[in-house]
Amino acid sequence: MMQQENQITGPLIGQFDRLGKRIEVLEETLAQLKTLDRALHEMQFIIFSYVEKIDEGLVLIQDEIVVWANRAACRILGYTLDEVINKSAIGLAHPKYRDQLSARFAMVQAGDTIPGGVLWPFISKSREIKYIRPFSYRVMYMGRPAIMTFYYDVTDEKKAQEELAMKAEMLDKVSDLIYMLDTKGIIKYANKAMCECLGYSQGEIMGRSILDFHTEEHRERVKLRLKLATPTSKGKYKTEYVNKNGTEIPVSASGKVINLGGAEYILGVARVILPHDGPI
Repeated sequence: MMQQENQITGPLIGQFDRLGKRIEVLEETLAQLKTLDRALHEMQFIIFSYVEKIDEGLVLIQDEIVVWANRAACRILGYTLDEVINKSAIGLAHPKYRDQLSARFAMVQAGDTIPGGVLWPFISKSREIKYIRPFSYRVMYMGRPAIMTFYYDVTDEKKAQEELAMKAEMLDKVSDLIYMLDTKGIIKYANKAMCECLGYSQGEIMGRSILDFHTEEHRERVKLRLKLATPTSKGKYKTEYVNKNGTEIPVSASGKVINLGGAEYILGVARVILPHDGPI
């Protein structure tokens, strides 16, 4: 009878021993999974905190419907999160461009590579036009293709560019030679009259030193005047430019320091001296 009990309990002891080892492995695996789960939650929290603090809009779109958006995406257009979730992303765009945007979304969601950075006009909640520069990528969401888009509000930048373009156009209408230099005398802008006077295109002038277009006789004096220019400079001086064909052109010039975008430049104005003008 004792021998039969040993024969029965012997295999059972081995099974219990193997089961105990398996439990130890499972407990170790469970501990690793808990650690991984905690790390994953921490990573998700970090990502969520980041996307909610950035100034750029971030939107997840699927089948033209807004699935998710960060705080900046809503703020840029003046909406709350509840007002944009499950709403048509196309419906937020300017009516004139909705068909184009719909086609663009379809191409991105289908996997086509499309250059980003194109400006799109959207309508804010207050009915203002907001220009955004989006960058969109195809992603997978809930097992289906979707679009992840992040974008910048460039409304102020566009307005500034339009204002500068308008001012440049106005400056091209005047007969005076108008140019802008950095503090080293490098030409950053020259109006149409300046280009025509020197016989160069704007592209040929931009980036070159203003001294390159002066006669050798006047270069040192002009260099000194550039150093002495101040925001209140008002005096005029006589100098000579050299046309592309070698013709020397006497001009009456003046310049003063201006601040543009936080940087200092020298704004210059010159007028060609005609024979009948007499001495300055």
